[in-house]
Amino acid sequence: MKKLLAVLLAAVLVASALPFTVFAAEGDDVLVISEDGSYTIDATQTNPVDIKGANVTVTLSNANINGGDAQNPVFKRSAIKVSEGAKVTFVLEGFSTISGYMEYGDQQYDYSCGIEVARDSAVTFEGEGTLKVTGGNYGAAIGSYGTEINYVGDEKINVGTITINSGNILAYGGYKGAGIGAGYHVSNQLITINGGTVRAYAGAEGAAIGNGYGTSGGAVGVKAVGEYTGGTIIINGGDIYACYTWDDNSDFSSFDAINNYDLNDGDQYGCGIGGGYGSSVDLIEINGGKVVAVSGGGGAAIGTARGTSKITHYNADAYHCNIKIGGNADVTAVTTDVKKDSDHLGGAAIGTGRGCHTGGNIEITDNAKVVAINASLSPAIGASSKVAPVGDGKTIPHAESIVIGDNVTLFAVSAGDYAVDKDAKNLQISPNYFGSSDRWFFDEPAVPITDIKNVKAESPKGEKTYEVPAGSVSLWANIVPPVTPVVTKANLNIVAPLAMALRFEDGGVYYSGDSVEVEVGKEYKFQMCTVDWTTRSVNGEKKIHKPYETFYPSETAWQHTNHGTYEDGVHGFCGSVVYTVTLDKNFGGNTYDAANKAFTLHKGNYTLRTDTNNCFMAYRFYYDEHYNGKAKNSMEYRVTTGIDNVLYDIGSDHKNTLEDFRYTKPLSALSINLPLGATVTAKEYIDDEFVQEAQILVTIDEANPGECYKNYYWKYANQ
Repeated sequence: MKKLLAVLLAAVLVASALPFTVFAAEGDDVLVISEDGSYTIDATQTNPVDIKGANVTVTLSNANINGGDAQNPVFKRSAIKVSEGAKVTFVLEGFSTISGYMEYGDQQYDYSCGIEVARDSAVTFEGEGTLKVTGGNYGAAIGSYGTEINYVGDEKINVGTITINSGNILAYGGYKGAGIGAGYHVSNQLITINGGTVRAYAGAEGAAIGNGYGTSGGAVGVKAVGEYTGGTIIINGGDIYACYTWDDNSDFSSFDAINNYDLNDGDQYGCGIGGGYGSSVDLIEINGGKVVAVSGGGGAAIGTARGTSKITHYNADAYHCNIKIGGNADVTAVTTDVKKDSDHLGGAAIGTGRGCHTGGNIEITDNAKVVAINASLSPAIGASSKVAPVGDGKTIPHAESIVIGDNVTLFAVSAGDYAVDKDAKNLQISPNYFGSSDRWFFDEPAVPITDIKNVKAESPKGEKTYEVPAGSVSLWANIVPPVTPVVTKANLNIVAPLAMALRFEDGGVYYSGDSVEVEVGKEYKFQMCTVDWTTRSVNGEKKIHKPYETFYPSETAWQHTNHGTYEDGVHGFCGSVVYTVTLDKNFGGNTYDAANKAFTLHKGNYTLRTDTNNCFMAYRFYYDEHYNGKAKNSMEYRVTTGIDNVLYDIGSDHKNTLEDFRYTKPLSALSINLPLGATVTAKEYIDDEFVQEAQILVTIDEANPGECYKNYYWKYANQ
C-alpha cells in the first residue's frame, strides 16, 4: 500500500508543482492529509481519507472512497473525515462516489457518514463534476455521524459549515441521518447553497437538507423535542431537489415520479428542508434558485419534521421554526400525506410538522414564486392541524406569524379547510390575495390528493382559471391582475430643420412645430428624413407656376411654406442613424449623448431640437472650376443638382408650365439638409440633361466641425 500511495503522491506533486506535503497512509489503511496545499484523489485511492487541521484544496477526480460495508468491514467508519479546524475546498471532476460504512444486521452500529464535517471545520464544494455521497449508520451523507446517546454541554456533537457553490451533488442520508447536514441526535450549524445542482434525500426520519432524527420526546436522556435543530440553511441559487425518503430505485425529480411511488412510508417522518424528527430549525432562508422540497409521514416540506404526540420531554420554549422566502426564488413545496384522521394529519407544506405547538414564523416576500401543495387536511402554509402536544391537549396549533408580500406569486392548495392558516397570531397578507374557507370549494367533499398532475378549476369569484391538483378543496391564490403602473404622459414638441422630418419607430412622421403625446420615462427611437420638395406648398396649397411668374415666393410666403412630405418609399428618404429620445420626470437641462445618439429631455422643456452636426448636415453643390474661361457662377452656363424623391427632372415635356409644381426641377447652387449617415445619390444636370451622378456619404465637415454646412463641387463634364 505504501508503494501505491507513494506513486499517487508523486503524481499529485508533479501535476500541482507543490513543495513536499504530508500525504501519507496511517496504518497502511487510511490516507492522511495534515498540511496546507492542493491535492488530487482519483480512482486509485479507495480507502478512507482523514484531513486533519489543514487548509487544503482537494480535487475529487473520479474518486471512489468507501468507509466499509458488510462485504468489506475493515474500516467501519466515515469515508472522508474533516477534523476540527480544517478548511477544505472540494473541486469536483468527473464522477466520484463516496460511501460511509452501513450495516443494519446486528444492530451494533458503527456511527459514520459519507463526508464527515467536524465542529469548527468548513467544507466547500466547487467544480463541474458529479459527486454521489451516501451516509453511513446514523449519519448524514455530507455533515456528521450520529449517536443513540443524548450528549449534553461540550460533549454534544455539532456539524461544521457546509457551502455548495457549484457542481452536481447527489446526497443520500444514512439511517436516521440527513442527506446534507447532521446525523442522529446532532444539530446542524450552517448550510449555504449558492449554485450547482443538488439532489438530497433523507435517511429514515431525517431531513433531506438540515439535520437527522432529533428525538421523539420519549427517548431516555435530557434532550427533548425541539432542542436539536436543523440550524441555519441559506439557499441563494442553484437547482435543488430535497426529498424526505429514498431507496436504490427512487427517482423523485418530477411530479410524475412522485405519483408513481408510494411515499407514505410510515417510518419516514422527516422533511425536505429543515429539521428532522423531533427537531426545530433556526432559520431557512431561500433567496434565489429553483427549489423543490417533498415531505411525508407528518413532516413539513420546508420547515420542521414530525414532533411528538407525548408531552414528556417536549420543550416548547426551545422549539422554533423561522422561514424566509424572497428575492427571485422559485419554490415548490409538497406534503404527500393522504391520511385524514386526527392521529395522522400531515404537516404543512411550508411551516411545521404534526406534533408541534406552532407553525413558526413565515415570510414570503419580494418577487418570490411559491407553490405549496398539501395532500392532507392541514394548511399548505402554517402548522399541522393535529392537536398540539402541550397545553390543554385540545388546542390546534397555529403559526406565530405569516407575512405574504405584494409582488409574490403564490399558489397554495390543501385538502383541508384552509390553504393558508387564517388564525396565525400575526397575519399580514396583501389585499391582492383572497382565501377560501369553503371545504365544498369544487362542490364535492374533501378528498385526498391522489394525483399531483394539474386539472383546471375556476375560482369562486370567477376572475381567473387556475391549474390545481385533482381533489383539492381549498385555495389561496393571487387572482388580482398585476397593478398597472401609473403612466405619465406629456407632449413632445418637435423642432426640425427646413425640409426635414422625424420618422419614429412606430412609423409616425413628425415635422417641425408638431407635438406628439408620449409616455414619460419610455425610450423612443427615431430617424432623420429629408422630405420631397415637390410636395411643399404656400399657405397650405401647392404652388402652381404661372407663365413668367417669379420662381421664388416672397419672403413672407417663404416663412409660411410648409416642409414637404416624407413617406416610406414614396416621398423623400430616411437616414440610417437611429436616435433615441426619453422624457425625464425631473426638472433639469436637456442633454444629448453623442456616443449613444440619445436625447434626454427634462420636465419643463420637453422640446426635441434636432441640430446640425448632431442629426443632419446642410450640403451645398457648386462647380469646382471654370468652364470655357467663364467663372463657375456665370449665368451663361447653368448646372443643376437633383436627388431622387426630393428634387428631380420631370422630363422635357414640362418646362415651367402650369402643370409644374414648385421645385419639381433640380436646382442650381443647391443647398439641402441631409441626415447624417445616409448615402445619397446626387445627380448633375446641364441644360436639363443628365450628365453624371455621385454617391455621397453624409458626414460632418471634419476640417471645420463647427460649420453648419458642407460644400460639394461638381467637376465639369466633357461636352
